[in-house]
Amino acid sequence: MSDPTLLAVVFWAFFLLDGAQIGRRTRFSFMSWFGGRRARPAHRRWQLYSPWPGSWRAPADDLPFSFAPAGLCNWPAGSAARPATTPDTLQAWRWEEITEVQERAGRLLINGRDFCPATPHLSADRVRALAAACGPLSPDARARLLRTRLRLWLRPAHLRRRALVLRARTQTLATANALALLVLAAITTGWLGFLPELIGTGSAARLASALPLAVAYLICLHVGAVALAWRARARLQRLDPHHPPSKNPLPGVFFFPPGALHLRALLGENWFPASHPLATALAFAPPAMRDEIVFNVLADLRWPLAPPGAGPLAAEILGNFRTELEQEIGLLLRRTRLDPARLLAPPVPDGPQSRTYCPRCGAQFVTEKGTCPRGVPLRPLP
Repeated sequence: MSDPTLLAVVFWAFFLLDGAQIGRRTRFSFMSWFGGRRARPAHRRWQLYSPWPGSWRAPADDLPFSFAPAGLCNWPAGSAARPATTPDTLQAWRWEEITEVQERAGRLLINGRDFCPATPHLSADRVRALAAACGPLSPDARARLLRTRLRLWLRPAHLRRRALVLRARTQTLATANALALLVLAAITTGWLGFLPELIGTGSAARLASALPLAVAYLICLHVGAVALAWRARARLQRLDPHHPPSKNPLPGVFFFPPGALHLRALLGENWFPASHPLATALAFAPPAMRDEIVFNVLADLRWPLAPPGAGPLAAEILGNFRTELEQEIGLLLRRTRLDPARLLAPPVPDGPQSRTYCPRCGAQFVTEKGTCPRGVPLRPLP
C-alpha cells in the first residue's frame, strides 16, 4: 500500500471512529442525520455521529428517579425505554433526610449510598439545592416547586426553537465542513486511482497538478470552520447565560481534522437542556417513532412495574409522581392534538386463539385472564 493510500485510509478510519461514542449507560439520543428538523431516536449505550457535517444530535435521558413533596425515590416512573431501567435496590429519602449528595463515576450517592445514575435533570448540585429549597416549605409549596421543575423537562416547543437557533448559528461552519468533506472525498478518490477511470487520464492529470492548491484550500477551510465554531459557541453561550459552561472541545479538534468535521454536532451536545424523552420525541421524532415513545411512557404510568419491597414512603412518592407526570403529559398531548385513547387502544388480534393482551407491551395471550410475565394484569381483546 502506497504512502498516500495509507494516509487516506488512516484519515477516514479516524473520521468514522471519532463519530462513535460508548457511554456507561443506555440512553436516548435523537440524531438528525442530514441536519433537518426531524431526528430519529435510538436507545443504546453506543451512539454514532452522522458522517454528514450538517447533522446535529439531541441527547436525552429517562428520569431515573421520582420525586414528590414527601421526598425522592430512585424507582423511575413514566419511562420511555423498553425494558425500563430499574435499580437493584429501592431507596426513598425524605427531603429533610438528604444531608450529603455526591457524584462519583456517573452515579449519584445520597447519604453515602448509591442512588441512581447522574443525569442532567438532577446532578449532585441540583439535588442538594432542591433538598435545601424543599426543607422549610409546606407540602403545597413543595408541590408547586416540583411541578415547575417537572414542566421544565416537558417543553417540546422550546427544544424546537433551540434546534432552529443551533442550525442558524452554525450554518456557515457546517457549509465549510461540507465543502472540506467533499474535497477530501475527491482527493481520496484520486489517490486510490479511481479518477482516471471516471473522468479520463488527461483530466485526472490536470487535477493531480492542482493537488497542492486543494491541500491549501483544505487547510483554510479547516482553520476557518474552527474559527466560525468558536464564534458560534460564544454566541450560543450569550443566548443561554444561565446554562453552566461546558468544556470547550474546539482546541482539541483544531489539531484533529477528522474530528473537526463534526463541529455542529459538537456544539449541539450541550446546547439542548435536560428534557424527558417524550418531550424530545414530540419535538423531533417522526410520527411512528413519536407515537411509540408516547405509548411507552403512558403505559408505564398506567400499568407500572411493581417495585420490590416498596415501603410507605416509596409508595407515596411514586403515586404522587405518576399522577403529576400523567397530568402534565395529558396537557401536553392535548396541545399537540395527540389522543392518548388512540395510542393506548387494544391491538388487533394476531390470531383466532388470542383472547387477552398486556396493555404495557402489547403481547397477546390465549388465556382468558391472568398476568403477563412482568406481573401486569391482562386485558381482554375486542
